[in-house]
Amino acid sequence: MENNNTIPRLRAVLDGVDRTDNYELHRIAEAHQNRRAAIKRSAFSSLSGLRKASEFVSLMREAGEGKYLAMGKLREAVSSGDFPLLFQSISQAAMLGQWADLPQQWPAFSSRTTVPDFRPARLVRWDTGLDQLPDSSGGAERHVRALPRIPELTEYPTFNLTTEGSDYFVNKYGARFPFSWEAFLNDEMNVLQQLPTQMAKWARDTEDVLTTGVLATSTGPNPDFFKAPGDAGAFDFGSMVPAGNYIFGDASDPASINPPLSLDTLEKAIQQMSMRQVNGRMVRVQNWVLLVPPSLALTAHEIAQATTYMRVTVDSAGNELRMNVSSPIAGRFTVVESQWLPQIDRSATSGTTWYLVPAGGTTERGPAIVTAFLRGHETPEVRAMGDTGQSIGGGNISPYQGSFSHDDIQYRVRSIIGAAGIDPSAVSVSKGNGTVPTFGGPSLMGSFTPQQSITLSDSAPQAIAPDTAKKTTGGK
Repeated sequence: MENNNTIPRLRAVLDGVDRTDNYELHRIAEAHQNRRAAIKRSAFSSLSGLRKASEFVSLMREAGEGKYLAMGKLREAVSSGDFPLLFQSISQAAMLGQWADLPQQWPAFSSRTTVPDFRPARLVRWDTGLDQLPDSSGGAERHVRALPRIPELTEYPTFNLTTEGSDYFVNKYGARFPFSWEAFLNDEMNVLQQLPTQMAKWARDTEDVLTTGVLATSTGPNPDFFKAPGDAGAFDFGSMVPAGNYIFGDASDPASINPPLSLDTLEKAIQQMSMRQVNGRMVRVQNWVLLVPPSLALTAHEIAQATTYMRVTVDSAGNELRMNVSSPIAGRFTVVESQWLPQIDRSATSGTTWYLVPAGGTTERGPAIVTAFLRGHETPEVRAMGDTGQSIGGGNISPYQGSFSHDDIQYRVRSIIGAAGIDPSAVSVSKGNGTVPTFGGPSLMGSFTPQQSITLSDSAPQAIAPDTAKKTTGGK
């Protein structure tokens, strides 16, 4: 049955071919040939573009090395039709390559995010409000932050949700780099080689500076993000810690605010921050970043490298006891030396101020610090100005022939970014200009005096007098 249907169809096709004149068959064949030729030209064009870009990069490299033949060819290329596209594409690629390779500091203490547009974005956090739940139910007292017991055939109590939000947004940053047409031709291509690198550096620096500016201002720690007791709007993080988020050498001594950086004060700062509460929940940070200016870098690294310290105590009889103790904060923090802090902070305490922030800018509650980018424009953009006019004979003129009004060539770099402090409960600061505290109590913290570790004696240590305890560092 199938063969009977196939034969008539074949006859119909052959009859159609017979009735088609030679011109129509030639037109169909020519259309197929043109299509194959177009595909071939497209492939060769892509290969040619790759070869041109590769040759242009090699030409720029040789011109930068002072080879006169290459410099002559590059000057001739300025007037070619391919030069503007090649140079702009390669400059943009070079700038982005440099931008990606440059070191950054902000990812160590800030969380990256994106926004869809320039309108303020809102980060909303929610928490459970358990105040309306009964303190006891079914004859049992309800534990803190726990659900109440529900007796048989008893209605479930209700709770509410509390929300808090913080706004952040991005802004547009950039600059123009103008130079003359004569300089473009006569400067032996140094401008061409240095421009993408410089633009990449500006873009990277902008990200670091804006994010560091969340913590510091020209007058010291950012007053919008850091509050001391007595300041308007000082943060309340529970009864176990002082109000605000400044560091105290002794939480019970208001005069011990802003202690200098030491092993003891850093340990105290981490301890105090671990006791903060927000909406009845403890602030939880797994790892920290100790952000310091260059003037405190050696001290910070010395503290970070000390895995043990020597604790010196004096008993009630006046006998001095020494024993090696493992550092409780070893491995809990990373030192970040910021070159931007002393440039942003111009106050008298700029060289002694130190910051303790969560690693990556994130806690269990969410972001503490954010660095935001505009979605779809997350990398810097560089472009050339093109107001060169048109030739008398018609056609566009390359931007690298100079502008219409005064023969200048301009490059522009644009970066869209923003940074904001979101959660002050997870950050702390000390101006470092306070007095060196003398610690007492069971924490056995005291003044910090660098000293090599010693081997413990076989004799068992005697009871320690807490009010006379001292601490010194030990080697690794």
